[in-house]
Amino acid sequence: MRYGFAAGLCARVVAAGLWVLPAVWDAVAAEPASCAMPQDRFDFEPKFPKMLAALDKGEAVTIVVIGGGSTAGRAAGAADRAWPARLASVLAQRFPKARVAVLNKGVARNTARDMVARFETDVLAHKPNLVIWETGIVDAVRGTDLDEFREDLQTGIDQLKAQVPEMMLMDMQFSRRSNLISHFSLYLVLMRGAADVNDVALFPRHEIMRGWSESRIFDFDVKGQDEMRVLAVRLYDCIGKGVADFVTRRDPVGALR
Repeated sequence: MRYGFAAGLCARVVAAGLWVLPAVWDAVAAEPASCAMPQDRFDFEPKFPKMLAALDKGEAVTIVVIGGGSTAGRAAGAADRAWPARLASVLAQRFPKARVAVLNKGVARNTARDMVARFETDVLAHKPNLVIWETGIVDAVRGTDLDEFREDLQTGIDQLKAQVPEMMLMDMQFSRRSNLISHFSLYLVLMRGAADVNDVALFPRHEIMRGWSESRIFDFDVKGQDEMRVLAVRLYDCIGKGVADFVTRRDPVGALR
């Protein structure tokens, strides 16, 4: 089972015209986030040896992230505070000799099918070493037919596996309101199944965020404007660090950075 970000947070932040002020960002960035993820949770997920080898050698590495509004970073007010930007920052710190570029191709309200239609121009044209495909929430909210969603996932996976060295999926954000969406859990199950059948890694964002919520590391039910701004920035920082840990996992015989 997988988990996601408080439903409606992004919409409320943008609708209210809220932007994360530099002072807020500095305060959050300085605050040590207790959001580490145990590595053994991901032992069954495929790793990314080609990209990791390129990073170790100090080569140029391009990662394309295609997804929806949570990838674009709307809740944080700017793309440089979205989790792909935090991913880029962490990788640059860990591999200072490598030239790492993380391209954010998040577009709000995109279904899986919408994203597949953008693959040629927004993903493949950049010849990435790794593609991270975040999807599912819009399909779940709109009630996309489950067979259609499965077919769209498979079409996208087939296209990426045929044309890029490595790829991974990322599932939806957690929200207590997601339980109100009919068959929400089935979309998560379909993503897990697609990842397993195709031997593709899946970053379990929904599960991770649910764990943070249950552990009270994050309160996704905050309502104050300042609290929502801080929550968005801190969450994206933690997701970015988590994805960096996920994509740079090593075999047990290797030293984990």
